[in-house]
Amino acid sequence: MEAKRGLYHVSSIAKTAMCIASDPATPEAIAALRARPGFEQAIRTSAAGLIAMYQGGHLLNWLMDDRGRLLFAYIALYLDASRDPADPSSGLTPTRMRTLVAEHDICSPGRATAMLSLMRFGGYLAPDIQVVDRRQRRLVATDKLHNLLRERWRVHFNAMAPLLPDGDELLAALDDPAVRRALVIGMVERFRAGFRFISHAPGLGLFGERNAGLFVLMSLLIAGEAGDTVPPSRPVPISMAALARRFRVSRPHVLKLIRDAADGGFIERSGQEGNRIVIRSQLAEATQIFFATMYLFFADSAREAMLAVGQGPSKAAG
Repeated sequence: MEAKRGLYHVSSIAKTAMCIASDPATPEAIAALRARPGFEQAIRTSAAGLIAMYQGGHLLNWLMDDRGRLLFAYIALYLDASRDPADPSSGLTPTRMRTLVAEHDICSPGRATAMLSLMRFGGYLAPDIQVVDRRQRRLVATDKLHNLLRERWRVHFNAMAPLLPDGDELLAALDDPAVRRALVIGMVERFRAGFRFISHAPGLGLFGERNAGLFVLMSLLIAGEAGDTVPPSRPVPISMAALARRFRVSRPHVLKLIRDAADGGFIERSGQEGNRIVIRSQLAEATQIFFATMYLFFADSAREAMLAVGQGPSKAAG
């Protein structure tokens, strides 16, 4: 099991978070990041990395959409990492999990119970053997869950490192378990305070609220020909059957997503059988804003995590 638990309480890290801007993704910061050389390549790297990590077809995918599964995993880690050894009621318990996910409209309490059971079955969570009172039913995040999110973070930190003066330092900090604990606590605290990626790029909600929807979008982002922009400005080929096989969903599921995106003005279908897609400016803009927001959020949260554990980034942020 990863490192010692309970070393960093949520209160101390939350106080650090309050010392910096609650939303680093200001319009000015987003515009500046999008203008930097290598920004489109960063999107390509992130998208390709996420696609390579995708694990479709398991039960967790059937219970919740892409956004919900990710938030659920973050909150599970958050509750585990913020456990106070002096407070036996703290940590990751079914009751606290159900309360938090319902509070933030991630899923119903009943679905949360099912998710916890499936995560235990899948080896992402395990009973806390240090619990004295078994009625608490406290769980802990296993190395499998820690590693899953760490590798997901590493995809994005590796992509954004060339864009930031302290990017390599932030990437290296992910190797420190203390920084990772502080990072997940800080990110979820910001979420609980009201930060939402979707508020910056609301057009992506259509994709994030469908199973494998974001991954279908990522596939379109990197499907452009050599020399095209990211997202591509020229038509790209699309195979509903291939996408369905790759992400282990049904062909009608992919087809409905594409049709809904076309009806919403995000894409246009062309070709004799509608097998080519043009990403319209509305979706291209939303996608670039989304990635810029994510990079700024991750970078700011990582800097705050390093400060919380006594490691200040050596270079100026920006």
